[in-house]
Amino acid sequence: MTAPRNTDRLIRAFLAEGETDLPDQVYDAVRREIDRTDQRVVIGLWRTPVMSSTARIALAAAAVVVVALIGYQFLVAPNVSSPGPAPSQTDSPSLAPSAAPTVALAFPSAGPLSVGRHSLTLSGVRLSIELTTEGWISNGDFGIDKGTYVDPDGNGAESAGFIFWRNSAPDNVYADPCAGTPLSPPAGPSAAELAAAVSTVPGTELVSGPSAVTIGGYPAQDVVLTVPEDIGCAPQDFNLWYDGAPPDELGRYATELGSTIYVWIIDVDGTLVWIDGETYVFSSPEAAQEVQQIIDSIRFE
Repeated sequence: MTAPRNTDRLIRAFLAEGETDLPDQVYDAVRREIDRTDQRVVIGLWRTPVMSSTARIALAAAAVVVVALIGYQFLVAPNVSSPGPAPSQTDSPSLAPSAAPTVALAFPSAGPLSVGRHSLTLSGVRLSIELTTEGWISNGDFGIDKGTYVDPDGNGAESAGFIFWRNSAPDNVYADPCAGTPLSPPAGPSAAELAAAVSTVPGTELVSGPSAVTIGGYPAQDVVLTVPEDIGCAPQDFNLWYDGAPPDELGRYATELGSTIYVWIIDVDGTLVWIDGETYVFSSPEAAQEVQQIIDSIRFE
């Protein structure tokens, strides 16, 4: 395995530019952060938008800086801070305390999600979803997931997942998914034009749509696709749609052969909110129904 050695070199390269040493626990945290950043599937089963190699390297380098700064804040700054009252045991150390409420509202915290309503912010638009069953888990960034999508024993009946495009909606699809070649000219900017482009991604099979629907009181487009067995490349190399400009776009790839992908593009007063849902080969019809129920529960705030 070469990943640990590559990680160590990246950390040491950062240290060579500034601090010459870090406490062991900070060094380990930096390594863990880089290892997580470099994975296409972040933790276990989440279907993540995949970044180009350039973007992943930049994000990994940023992770080094962030984790090192946090480590400095925890381990060094208390010894050199200006005179003043020490924080209480219940205070949560933060580099920007005033920003904490915004971060907390942007996406549900990582971990199991309780039954009930959860707030998030997509493309700067506040909304909430309601979960009516237990078992959903947030990755703390862009995805919530339930069950396992790889289950040869057929025990994944409840499996489903979502990708929420937090910063902005995708603005184009791939004309050659296996080669990662963008559609040119790109899809139009409206929800209807993007949905039409999604419905014609080569290699996918259209189940339904594009359909004009209403979500949370706003007009939206709904498209449902499946990923067949003969796509011509590995699922993680089968690119679907993306946000940004190549080669640094943030893109969506297929999770597995046979999965069903649901796309909702909501026009909230001119701002597009984009949500992907997904069920898998072993998912039951009830799992698909729950995915739709969560979308139907959306309230804009």
